[in-house]
Amino acid sequence: MDMKEWEKFYNQIIEDFGFDKDKDVEAAIILNNILEKADKLSTDKIKDIVEGKEVFVFGAGPSIKRHIKIIKELKKDYPIIVADGACKAFLEEGIIPDIIVSDLDGDLNALIECNKNGSIVVVHAHGDNIEKIKEYVPKLKNIIGSCQIPSYRELGLKNIINFGGFTDGDRCCFLAYYFKAKKLILGGMDFGIYVTKYSRPNINGDIAVGDEVKIKKLKYAERLINYLKDKIEIEFLK
Repeated sequence: MDMKEWEKFYNQIIEDFGFDKDKDVEAAIILNNILEKADKLSTDKIKDIVEGKEVFVFGAGPSIKRHIKIIKELKKDYPIIVADGACKAFLEEGIIPDIIVSDLDGDLNALIECNKNGSIVVVHAHGDNIEKIKEYVPKLKNIIGSCQIPSYRELGLKNIINFGGFTDGDRCCFLAYYFKAKKLILGGMDFGIYVTKYSRPNINGDIAVGDEVKIKKLKYAERLINYLKDKIEIEFLK
């Protein structure tokens, strides 16, 4: 995504949520430095998985299990990119996603298990997850780093990329678009008021009403995915 265009979205998000730009920069620098010594992966590997292909992209919304069943019934293998805690739902169904996009606030045991079994993890840095970056990134392999600050190139951060996108779900879509997917097929993307145990492991039960911030984030995710509709074909599973 063009960084000047992304900066408009980013500035609005920062203002709307009251996030700290300086903390985002700090997180990006910390992740970039950790990746100097970590088992990071060339982005060419993601390009090989995604470029020119129809790609399934999964959020962790209430429809996730129903939509996973659709994948299991298909006779053709498609690349699968999932948002954070959605990897646990796939793990429960015996499927290892190709790529997990995570800011490390989902089920980390499931993420680590998928990573051990071959999932590439795109770890995202923002101001609220610095301690988790320090703790968990060294435990992962086949990692690619991402950030949301538009100025990452000017800061000389060579181990991370800003693909565009805000939440893990829409960032999956921007990642696939960045690597020239032919088409996106979206599952588990509901954009309503409900969250699942896969996106919020601390809720009671399988589904609950999201808090005000989460609901607002889902609205941004929907808006950003709608923005991509003019750039790449997008289909929603029913």
